[in-house]
Amino acid sequence: MKKLMMSLVAMAMLSSVASAKTGTTALKENASVRTTTHRLANNAVKVIKETTEAEGAFLRCNFKVSIYSCDGVLLDSYTFTSNASNCSQFFAAMHDWVANN
Repeated sequence: MKKLMMSLVAMAMLSSVASAKTGTTALKENASVRTTTHRLANNAVKVIKETTEAEGAFLRCNFKVSIYSCDGVLLDSYTFTSNASNCSQFFAAMHDWVANN
């Protein structure tokens, strides 16, 4: 019964992650988040989260890639941060890196 319940919870979590759409969410006054979800060939799910935070004249760009198994278990996670004047260039370079790795 416990395994059944854990499987149901994992499937519910995976379903909500897999069905997520790309979107932007305001965290606070000076930050925004964009999340993109991709299903991989092995039924794993790759979630990319881009966070932009304004701190005075500077921008902090955070790029996080998380890989989840088909059971909803976190397999791996990478986080990269840059203090840049233009986050879109940083995010584009990181998307190229993810596509090639």
